[in-house]
Amino acid sequence: MVKCGNTNLLLPWGASMMIGKHCPPLSELPSPVFILGPAYSGKSDIAPEALDRTCATTVLGMAGLSELEDRIKALKAQRPSHWQHNESSSLNEGLVAAFEASEQVLVDSVNQWLANFLLEGWSKYDLKQQDARIDLELRKFILQLEQHPHKRIVIVSSEIGAGVSPPQELSRFFRQALGRTHVALAQKAGSVVHIIAGIPSLLKP
Repeated sequence: MVKCGNTNLLLPWGASMMIGKHCPPLSELPSPVFILGPAYSGKSDIAPEALDRTCATTVLGMAGLSELEDRIKALKAQRPSHWQHNESSSLNEGLVAAFEASEQVLVDSVNQWLANFLLEGWSKYDLKQQDARIDLELRKFILQLEQHPHKRIVIVSSEIGAGVSPPQELSRFFRQALGRTHVALAQKAGSVVHIIAGIPSLLKP
């Protein structure tokens, strides 16, 4: 269990992560636990601390870019060896299988799922149809969370909403869709943790 205040987590690149003084032990936060923040801010490194490392757990990953393979291998090495890892292109199908196999589920990450989902259908659907597709998948995802209240669930996603608006339509639409997805997940989450510069802060409850 992570202690609050004076406890450091060792990160794979040698730095340490201080648990913010206003952030309680992550394992004590109500589920679902939604962890978000900028890219490479330590979200995936700290996410297992919100779970019981001794319990059967499925890590639901989203198949992504080949250049992320080394990063994924490093994260797997940090996790307990008995945890299962399921790389899935479908968020909801992967979640069904994860709930059947384990008492705990770590979804890492929502932003990678959404990127894959948009790219797969970008040339097939207009923007309204894309919005409808995302809304349907998100509703299914939230429904599954509501139907499994006794499962321990941790959800990780990258926040990309800050900064200059991208010039490309796909990038702009992705940023907007991910922002709306984060709002919906935060509303349904039992707790929300935001990580900036490796320091977690509790946003909810």
